[in-house]
Amino acid sequence: MTQHPVPDFLRDDRIRLLLFGGKGGVGKTTCAVAAALHLARQRPDRQFLLVSTDPAHSLLDCLAGAPWPENLTLREIDPQESLARFKALHEGHLRSIALRGTFLDQADIEQLVGLSMPGLDEMMALLEILAWVKAERYAEIVVDTAPAGHTLSLLDLPRLMRRWLAALDKMLAKYRYMVELYRGVYQKDPVDIYLDEATAELVSLGELLRSPERCRFVPVMLAEDLSIHVTRRMLGELARLGLPVQEIVVNRLRASQPDCPDCVESRRRQASAIDTLTLAFSPHGLWGLPLILEGVSGDYGLRQFWGQARPLTDAAWHDEDLAASSQPKSGLARRPAVSQPAPLPAQTLKLLLFAGKGGVGKTTLACASALRLARQHPRQKILLFSIDPAHSLAACLGCPVGPEETAVAPGLFAIELDAKAEFERLKRDYAGDLTGIFKRSSAASGVELAFDREVMERMLDVAPMGLDEILALTRIVDLMERGRYDLFVLDTAPTGHLLRFLEMPELIDQWLKTFFGLFLKYRQIFWLPKITQTMVSLSKQLKLFRRLLVDGQRAQLIAVTIPTALAFAETDDLLAACARLRIAVPALVVNLLTPANDCPTCSALHRLEQVWLERYRTLAGGRRLVQVFRQREAAGIVPLSELGLALYEAPD
Repeated sequence: MTQHPVPDFLRDDRIRLLLFGGKGGVGKTTCAVAAALHLARQRPDRQFLLVSTDPAHSLLDCLAGAPWPENLTLREIDPQESLARFKALHEGHLRSIALRGTFLDQADIEQLVGLSMPGLDEMMALLEILAWVKAERYAEIVVDTAPAGHTLSLLDLPRLMRRWLAALDKMLAKYRYMVELYRGVYQKDPVDIYLDEATAELVSLGELLRSPERCRFVPVMLAEDLSIHVTRRMLGELARLGLPVQEIVVNRLRASQPDCPDCVESRRRQASAIDTLTLAFSPHGLWGLPLILEGVSGDYGLRQFWGQARPLTDAAWHDEDLAASSQPKSGLARRPAVSQPAPLPAQTLKLLLFAGKGGVGKTTLACASALRLARQHPRQKILLFSIDPAHSLAACLGCPVGPEETAVAPGLFAIELDAKAEFERLKRDYAGDLTGIFKRSSAASGVELAFDREVMERMLDVAPMGLDEILALTRIVDLMERGRYDLFVLDTAPTGHLLRFLEMPELIDQWLKTFFGLFLKYRQIFWLPKITQTMVSLSKQLKLFRRLLVDGQRAQLIAVTIPTALAFAETDDLLAACARLRIAVPALVVNLLTPANDCPTCSALHRLEQVWLERYRTLAGGRRLVQVFRQREAAGIVPLSELGLALYEAPD
């Protein structure tokens, strides 16, 4: 039997940290789990760790009850448990820093320390990984990351945390100066040692992430235009962060079935995509993996997984003359695209959200729905917007979309919110207020309050993660309040981060209430008119958004999924969370279904998908179960408009 080579990231024993990332739904979890099992079995004398940083964990779902080697440990990070451990170790140090370096009293500090902070899933994941790397207990740590946008946020955390530590250090500068002034010398105490150690750990983590010998980031993608778009953007960000990328995995490549028009069409699109990505990613080693009909879960499938990898140049992924293949006789375009279409949303609806696991087609269905509703209600103005950090509205619509409202069709506008830009705007307002405060203080006292000014300038560096996303959302709420649009269609982030986002308004509201109290208590010395007004507006808009979300007549969520085990598990979690948060879900869309025909490949897929479709019928309860079949890639206004027509019932 011919022994095929495997990718270098599975052979290089110098690697200490192996991360798999990419657009949602491309198979990151499967790649990570199969890689960890492969490494543990190849080196039974060493210990390995497989960890998930995705809030929607699915490592155990992928294993499907299969045993794993004794030298492999699995961890699905629980942010709340990690936070409890972090507080137990460091809460005393943080209290000391706040007491020494600010005008806050003990009661104020107790309030701040007790706050729940958004974004803890990413922050705690980084701290956990940092501790495991430092302990050197494992020969290698394999990481199943969250979808692309949130993974890039995770990898950017060392820089953000260095700013956070620098802010804490500045808080201590005045205390150190006063001690040295009155005692003649300052000796480091446990608080200083904590900051030094934390800074050193971050430096070590940064060096590890940028080391091509010890760290590899492996993008996983599909041979599809949208996946190429997201991967191209991700590689640019990884290069900016200095993370080494040497190889890319192209997953779920189809084998040739020349007698099946559906397969021929899929292979034609695949061949075009391979040509594009081969040129776009030529500096990297490209590896192809086949579409596995029975899915990849359990011991046997995961054991065989990497043995099927071939370089993308391999003949297995190419047809000699695909262009000359017989043209489809019945093809994808002649089949109904949708079975059991959804009822048209009522004209009273103000907010329509599309949610689900990464890679299930949320963006496509959100765009198609927005176009259909704009056509159905020509007197309405509709805004299509995205809160996913890995924006893909522009790629899906086939036209430019940015942080400002852009007309894309009659009655339809689109926007991709820039959360970082909104946060920078807040920081500029804050800096302007501070300048006024310290000018007045210096003029009145003749003393430049240098230490205090530096501390206050860095306060926003310790603001809760996730505040930037909420600030971006308030742009939309502001448009709602002003009546600029009749309906807002939201393309959400993948399930785990969406649920965090939906719960975030309450957490941010707690943060705002705490800081309002501090501003009022210390208004004589610390009054910031612009930032206070911003927080007042933010609080009002959060309350408005929360009220809207739970009003089933005005806000609804369409759950989107696909017929796989991992997608089913996440959909179950999503529907349970929506019930808990009192968000109306009138329909469940099962996307990317394979129709029955005589082709062995299509027939095998169809049989497997019917099993999951039956389970979705039970899960849907009384909701409409909309079934969307595989078809030509719906990108661009015309194909999306056609899909939108099929997706909803004709009006009465």
